[in-house]
Amino acid sequence: MQRWTRRGVLASGLALAACALERPPLVKVYEAARPDTQPPLILIPGAFGSSLRDRRSGAEVWPVSDSHLLLGNYRRLELPIDPDTLEPVEDGIEAYAVFREGLGRDFYGNVIDALQRVGGYRRCGPGKAPAEGECGLYPFIYDFRRDNVSAARALDALIQRIRVDHGDPGLRVDIIAHSNGGLLARYYARYGTADLPEHGELLPTQAGARNIRRLLLVGTPNLGTLQPVLSLLRGEEIGLRNIPPDVMASCPGLTQLLPHPSVPWLVGLDGSVIRADLYDIATWRDCCWSLFDPRIAERTVAQHGGGAAGKRHLAILREYLARQLRRGRRFAEALGAGPEAIRPWVLGGDCELTLARLLVEGVHGQLHARERVTDIAAPVRGVDYDAAMFDPGDTVVTRPSLLGRASHGDGRSSGRESLRIAHAVFLCERHQQLMGNATIIDNVLHALFSGPDDA
Repeated sequence: MQRWTRRGVLASGLALAACALERPPLVKVYEAARPDTQPPLILIPGAFGSSLRDRRSGAEVWPVSDSHLLLGNYRRLELPIDPDTLEPVEDGIEAYAVFREGLGRDFYGNVIDALQRVGGYRRCGPGKAPAEGECGLYPFIYDFRRDNVSAARALDALIQRIRVDHGDPGLRVDIIAHSNGGLLARYYARYGTADLPEHGELLPTQAGARNIRRLLLVGTPNLGTLQPVLSLLRGEEIGLRNIPPDVMASCPGLTQLLPHPSVPWLVGLDGSVIRADLYDIATWRDCCWSLFDPRIAERTVAQHGGGAAGKRHLAILREYLARQLRRGRRFAEALGAGPEAIRPWVLGGDCELTLARLLVEGVHGQLHARERVTDIAAPVRGVDYDAAMFDPGDTVVTRPSLLGRASHGDGRSSGRESLRIAHAVFLCERHQQLMGNATIIDNVLHALFSGPDDA
C-alpha cells in the first residue's frame, strides 16, 4: 500500500534524479549471469499500483493525472454495496495497466524497464507466447479496491493461460510481488482458487504453490500494516488531499492489510499496550472512530443524499465494514495457518521509524488516535514514545511485519515467526520507492537467476 506524504511529494523529483545518478551498471553485472532459459515472470503491484479506468468510456479513474493526484478526492473509487447481501457490486471500473510513475516519483517503471533491459525479459500479455529463446514478463493487473481472494483467482487464470500459450501444462512461473501483491500471492500459493471460509479450521492445500518456482516479496506486510487503519480514521493521503474514509471503507482489500490479530496495535499514554480487538466493529464504535466519528458520519450522510437516504447508506456502510473486518481477520489468520510450501525471498527497508502502534488518549471526553508523537496533547514524562509507537521499517511496513515476526509491542521481537524465509535483504529505502531502487533490482535479478541450490 502506498503512502503519499506531503514531504514525499515535494522530494520525489530529487529522489528520482539521485537514483539515476547512482544506478550501478547492471547490464554488465548480469550479461554473463543470465541463464539460457528462464521461467515466465509475473509482476504483481501493490495497492494503488494498477491504473483503473471506466470500462465503457475508457476514462481513467486512477491515477488520472499529476494534478488529480494533488487535488482530487477520488470519490469515483467508492464501491457500490448491495444492501441485501452486503457485497460490493460491479461499478464498471477495470484495472488495465501498471502505474509506472506519478508526481515525479517512480513506482513500477524502473523495475519493468530493468527486467527487460538487464534481465532479458520481454513484456507479454496472455494469449501470445514469447518467441523462442525469449522469456516473458507478465504484469498482473488487478483492481486493488476489491477482495484479495478474487485477485488470487485471477492470478491462477493468468498462470493457466501462460501454460496454454507455452504449450506446457506443468510450467511453473516466478513471481515478484510488491506490498499487498505479496499477500494475494501468498494466499494463492496456500489455497489456490479456494474461497476464504467464514468459520472452521483453515487448512492450506498448497494448491497454488505447485505452479510457482520462486516467490519474491518486496515490502510485503506479512503481519499487516497500520496504514489502512489510518485510511479509515482520516482518509488516505493523496497529494494535498485525502481519499475520504467512507470511500476507503467501501474497499474490501483494505481490511485484508490490517495488522494481524496477534500483533499489538494500540498503546496508552504510559506506553503500555492496550488490548483492543481491531477486527471487532464494537472497538471502532466505542471509540467513535472512522464511520462512527460524528464529523465523518455527517459528511457521509450528506454525500449520499442527506436525510433518510444518507442515514440509511451510513448504516449499510457500517454493517458492511463490520463484515469486511471479520473477513479481514480470517484472511490474516489464513496466511499464518500451517506451513509455507514456498520459502520466499523477502526484500524491504528498515531504516525509517515506521508506525507500528497507535497511541490513544482522551481529550474532552473523546478518544483520539495519535500517529505522531508531536500530536500527543498530554505526554507522560519519561515515556519513550518513539519506542512505544514505532519500529524500524520503510514508513509503511515494519521490519517485523516484513519478516512475519510478531513483536511484544515495545519494539522487541517475540521470536515467533509465521513465515519461513529463504533469504532476506534489507536496505535504506521508503516503501513507495522500493521497486525502483537499484539495489532492490540488483537483488531481484540475483534471486531470479540463482540456481535451485541457492533459492
